[in-house]
Amino acid sequence: MGCRDAANLRWGEELAELETTLLKRRSTRQFTGADLTLPELKQLLDFTYQPHHSIDQGLDRAPDYFDLTLIQTFIAISGVEGLEEGCYYYAPNAQELRQIRFKNFRRELHRLCLGQDLGRDAGAVVFHTADLRQAIAQYGDRVYRYLHMDAGHLGQRLNLAAIRLGLGVSGIGGFFDDEVNEVLGIPADEAVLYITTLGRPRR
Repeated sequence: MGCRDAANLRWGEELAELETTLLKRRSTRQFTGADLTLPELKQLLDFTYQPHHSIDQGLDRAPDYFDLTLIQTFIAISGVEGLEEGCYYYAPNAQELRQIRFKNFRRELHRLCLGQDLGRDAGAVVFHTADLRQAIAQYGDRVYRYLHMDAGHLGQRLNLAAIRLGLGVSGIGGFFDDEVNEVLGIPADEAVLYITTLGRPRR
């Protein structure tokens, strides 16, 4: 499914809403379980992976990453209006979501996220992964640190966009590594680095 028609996230005159959003930025502790909308998901992905779409607002068109070509993105969809439940691969260059597994994963996500309700109640759960063997062969052992920094950077962009849209968001660093790949259909050579949960916050 194409994501090229996403509306750019607007940050107000002289980026006033960016400052407001930074001050509001928090990790959500509970989601309601209610669905997100497809336009919301598209905006989240657009702001996170297409920074050049925001240059008209004065934002950096080339954020300082180490090497994003090493990072892959998979999204478990449990509740997004207009999008079938399942696990998707997000291709940022093509701006496409490609479904790789058909299933409602709420129960499995609850377990994979070490029993945290955020995994179960999220509308979408984003997994950042990397082929560690390939990355180490290319850059050496220290690349493991840089991969986590890049994954964290993407996670924080998701966080900012979610808060701007009035959504709930939380990063998760604790999970059952090996089981994630098997359950969601993520290739075995991709190691999960970081998880971001997205949903409707419980007020």
